[in-house]
Amino acid sequence: MCGINAIISSENGFHDLYESLYHLQHRGQDSFGISYLEILARPNLNRIQSIKHNTLLSNVKINQVPLSIGIGHVRYPTSGNITINECQPFDLENKIHTISIVHNGQIKITSELRIFFEVNNIHLPKTITSDSVYLLYLLSFHLNQYPTLSPDILIKIIIDIQNILEGSYNCICIIADYGLICFKDKQSIRPLIYGQKDNNYIISSESISLTSLDYNICGDIYGNDLLYFDLNSKFHKLTLPNKTVSKPCIFEWVYLAREESILYNVNVYAARVKMGEFLADKIKKFIDIQEIDLIVPIPDTSKPIALTISKILNIPYYEAITKNRYVNRTFIMNTQQNRQKNIKRKLNVVKHLIENKNIMIVDDSIVRGNTLKHIVKLLKENNVNKLFVVSSSPEIKNKNIYGIDIPDKNELLCYNMNNEEIEKKLEINKIIFQNMSDLKRSIQFLNSSIVDFETSIFE
Repeated sequence: MCGINAIISSENGFHDLYESLYHLQHRGQDSFGISYLEILARPNLNRIQSIKHNTLLSNVKINQVPLSIGIGHVRYPTSGNITINECQPFDLENKIHTISIVHNGQIKITSELRIFFEVNNIHLPKTITSDSVYLLYLLSFHLNQYPTLSPDILIKIIIDIQNILEGSYNCICIIADYGLICFKDKQSIRPLIYGQKDNNYIISSESISLTSLDYNICGDIYGNDLLYFDLNSKFHKLTLPNKTVSKPCIFEWVYLAREESILYNVNVYAARVKMGEFLADKIKKFIDIQEIDLIVPIPDTSKPIALTISKILNIPYYEAITKNRYVNRTFIMNTQQNRQKNIKRKLNVVKHLIENKNIMIVDDSIVRGNTLKHIVKLLKENNVNKLFVVSSSPEIKNKNIYGIDIPDKNELLCYNMNNEEIEKKLEINKIIFQNMSDLKRSIQFLNSSIVDFETSIFE
């Protein structure tokens, strides 16, 4: 779930690249990097320069540099170490074409991929443990088979990559002597969108980093798209003759994306409101709503869901669980110890609102259960009576191999436990999860052309 972006500008695009990346900070908090093409006076000597730091983008003051083509990355690791070596963009100089890439997703290291590297004598550096390095070297290998590039050659290269590379991958690549290209996996699992303002373009993981800079949305990027910008910033949108079937990750609308963003023509906030509507209908079937005194969201993602439930059930809504805004997203922290330590720093309760009340708390999803366990403990310590828990997503039971940090299903609260066992373990009165069919309908109601989703963590 990293965040990636690019700027293609007819003037100095550094400001827009930086600000656009800033709006993706929620997608990665471990490191950030920027690469840009330094245009030199002599032909064919364009150089790629990089800026990388193992910290938040907001923690570092960066001096502006003139650039017309640049790419950015904020990292949230799902595999590999957390050192400056894993910080993207990744650069690779080769005999013909020097490139720099940013990648969002997760590459599946198959036996076919390993054999391809062995047969073609491609050696990966031992200093980089990120799976993205496979994409870097694979793309570089294909590009360097051709002394000169053309749109037809680019199409052939990306088709070859899609046919051998499994997993999820959004890739933006600077080619030093040629320009910038952007492509995805066949299933379009992770979101990617592009927009335009005057003669400038931005590509980004989420629309908020376009619209916040007054760029007009041109459209989402799909698995059969190949975007190409030449060194004069001229835009070419090419179509791959590869068979693609879009399956966007449904968890993007549940938790990952910012609520202002629009993914595949579906506003995230609007989708969460629909989740609340379907969940309210289910609550009425399984709980006597006369028992509930307050609806309380677990901040922040579940707020529109909880507010919708409150309106439909006519039960007061209070933000009785408070959030320390100076603590980062705990779900994407790198160790269980860090998650638990920061949850204690992050969340507290307003005692007079909840004391001696029957509370329904609303969460967007329950993954490892760290946050939920801490909140239940807090509420009980502050004398809550009955406690009901609802989740706007179904039970998360499986690991993820497409860029979400769920590497081991044994860490999951809902793995091998039914609702009654979870209620007993947490000492709560009732837990209710969204139906998978209703979660899908929440998004398809707003865009009926989305026929399928990536839902492997649930099913």
